[in-house]
Amino acid sequence: MRRLLAADRVRFGRRRDLWILVSLVPVLLLLMFVSEFSGVTTPPKDNFFFDPPDPVQEAAMHDQMMADWRQQLATELPTFAFPASLLKVTGNVGPVILLSIYLATALVGGEFEWGTVRTIHLTSSRGRTLAVRIGVVVGMLAVVMAIALIGATLIPFLLSFEGKPLQEFAAPVPDLGSGMVFRLVAVLPFIAIPVLMAVLARSISVGFLLVLLVFAADVAITAAPFWTVSPTPWVPALTVSGSISRLLGGPDSTLASLAPVAASFGALVAWAVLPVVAAIARFRRLDLNE
Repeated sequence: MRRLLAADRVRFGRRRDLWILVSLVPVLLLLMFVSEFSGVTTPPKDNFFFDPPDPVQEAAMHDQMMADWRQQLATELPTFAFPASLLKVTGNVGPVILLSIYLATALVGGEFEWGTVRTIHLTSSRGRTLAVRIGVVVGMLAVVMAIALIGATLIPFLLSFEGKPLQEFAAPVPDLGSGMVFRLVAVLPFIAIPVLMAVLARSISVGFLLVLLVFAADVAITAAPFWTVSPTPWVPALTVSGSISRLLGGPDSTLASLAPVAASFGALVAWAVLPVVAAIARFRRLDLNE
């Protein structure tokens, strides 16, 4: 294992494109956090017009709009303060998912396009080699999440609202631990499935296409209307997108009534493990001389 990790460190350690992506994604997550905070704390503008002008009615509507905004702030400001900021930043999983798909597909499928895959079985077990490569992808994403979490810890102490430090609005987060676990596990299927598609396709571009088709089908199955009248209405809560929606949506999720949290969490873990097992099994049986 150490030799394989050392080999991958040499192979990918000097690739600037990979490290630029690994550095930019957490920065993007933190910029999204600050941008969302700015949008929430910016007073709404009057978008109503009376003809003829009615100053009394305009003032009443303005006061009501500001009161609604203040009421919304009371709920949303604590979500930006630490430690809730950790959930806020990691909840923007879109950039992390895209990076996961790119890394998993490119670093596995690229071996076939470069032709280096033919020498893998000469030095080490194929299954072990692929497992280490998946571990490298997971490690890169761990670096991304670690940087994002450090930023999510520090930035709230630098923000303020109407002259008050943001941390004055902090509130306890009882589900912090489970929320973090859900967000981290939600990324894993977007590593496992692209790895399987890359092994099956033996190509980066075709692998990307297969990944796109798989997740498009997953979303279509989750959103299909016929589940409500089928004998298995809980199926949407067990797909990849449905499981993520169920876990991150909490009790207010539309899928909350279909399956318990444990079922969706178990389904998400299965989506993260089974494709890896299938990819390793397939990779061990490939004719690399084709």
